[in-house]
Amino acid sequence: MMNVKRKQASDSGATLMEAVISIGVLAVALPLVYGAMGEAGRSGMNAEAETRSAWIVPVCFQEVKASREGRSAYFPETADGEEFPAAGGLWALAFTAEGKLAGKVTSAEYDAGVTTVDGEGVRYVVTMSAEEEASEDADDEPMLRLEFVMEYPAGVPAKKRRSLEFQTRIP
Repeated sequence: MMNVKRKQASDSGATLMEAVISIGVLAVALPLVYGAMGEAGRSGMNAEAETRSAWIVPVCFQEVKASREGRSAYFPETADGEEFPAAGGLWALAFTAEGKLAGKVTSAEYDAGVTTVDGEGVRYVVTMSAEEEASEDADDEPMLRLEFVMEYPAGVPAKKRRSLEFQTRIP
């Protein structure tokens, strides 16, 4: 006669303790995984913004130059050595995700967040300002310190945006 071993009921599945441990492991691991994915997304957005800045900042500089020559499409004429924007004013331009100039941004759009300008989707907003920098030597020509602040994503309120700052000097 053949002796056949029967499976016990306890051998056929996971115990309650095994289920509790596996749920505990998931409860610890899943938030870590989602946190890492979120940080990777932010890092990617930062890297993209730094890459686009190589195209965006020169366009902003050209607009400042055009303003000084009286031919800017977006800003009033400024004289050599003149600071801008005027008190309470804003000089801001919007750019697409590809770094293409979309147009001027109003103060209200800047504060609340802007997603489109003239039918173009907007990802970046750049604010521009210039102030006179004191010269150490009285014989030196006065210089303006230009500051460009590239903020992203443009669709969120200004206080929640990330930013990159660029500075240069011009006579």
